[in-house]
Amino acid sequence: MKNNLHKKILFPFIILFLTLQVSAQDYKFSQFYNSPLNLNPAFTGKINSLYRFVANYRIQYLPLQSSPTPYNTLSASADFGLLRDQLRGDIFGVGILFTNDRQTAIRSNTAMASVAYHKSLGKDKNHFLSVGVQVGFTERSLDYGSLAFASQFDSVNSTFNLHKPSGEAFSSGTYFKPNLNIGLFWSSNFNKMLSAYAGFSMFNVLKPKDTFFKSDNERAYRLNAHAGVMIDINRIVLISPNGMFMTQAKAMQWIAGTSASFNLSGKKEPYKTAVSVGVWYDGNGAVIASAGVSFSGVQIGLSYDATFKKDLSKAVKTFGALEASIIYTGKPLDKKKQYSPLLCPKF
Repeated sequence: MKNNLHKKILFPFIILFLTLQVSAQDYKFSQFYNSPLNLNPAFTGKINSLYRFVANYRIQYLPLQSSPTPYNTLSASADFGLLRDQLRGDIFGVGILFTNDRQTAIRSNTAMASVAYHKSLGKDKNHFLSVGVQVGFTERSLDYGSLAFASQFDSVNSTFNLHKPSGEAFSSGTYFKPNLNIGLFWSSNFNKMLSAYAGFSMFNVLKPKDTFFKSDNERAYRLNAHAGVMIDINRIVLISPNGMFMTQAKAMQWIAGTSASFNLSGKKEPYKTAVSVGVWYDGNGAVIASAGVSFSGVQIGLSYDATFKKDLSKAVKTFGALEASIIYTGKPLDKKKQYSPLLCPKF
């Protein structure tokens, strides 16, 4: 009983200490394949339609909701593929991205404008080389009301009472910083059965000052590499092995796995209606299971991260994160190209 009490008391402080003291890290999504503008600016407008709308939500370490605040992230984006006729097969992409992220007492709002150019290659224009740029700003604030101090600990009930005075004097802490992200992307449809893609992106190019104190602490570059293959078996099932590697300051993360989407709408409109399942492994010690459904351009997906990392898994009871995503894409402009089932990007 005493050991459990220590864990309940100490773990929120450990999370808060790490959040405030280590180099600040960007938010992330386990469903990286369903959050295109957060993964690579060069994805902007890379769709077989005029428009796409995306929303993602992630909640992390839910069993710790008794701590000051949980980790959660909400993101929404819209992008458009324009000027296809004027550019003779090339695509000019424009988009916007907004993200709200909470890491214990630190809250961030990010707004970015995104542009990309997709150069078509090959006789049938089945290959593309893309470059993208995002520019915008981040507003970050420290919610002092969500912090808990020793003077607020109620020893009778073994919990924190945030209504009790903390005995600390704070001034408000909020700042705005401009930022810039860039990305490269390659994709190819080799034939009706096989497609592939690979990309690289760099975030925080301006290395904005990231501190609530009088210091020169800068937000570190975030480097991201991702790749995948799509194997379409007779318009019945689409298998997509893929992966992502990300590094920022001293933090590294990689995710690798595969998904399978099953066509339910026949060969005339393949994958217009489909169900998808997938499993990935996170190198930080988690297994990610995903499932989704696609119908008439709407894609809905859910994923669950089961963490098995020692010590952390005991505190969160293996609950790493729960994510939901919804994507709405307009009708395909080229009817020869199929719909994109969830978990399996198709270009």
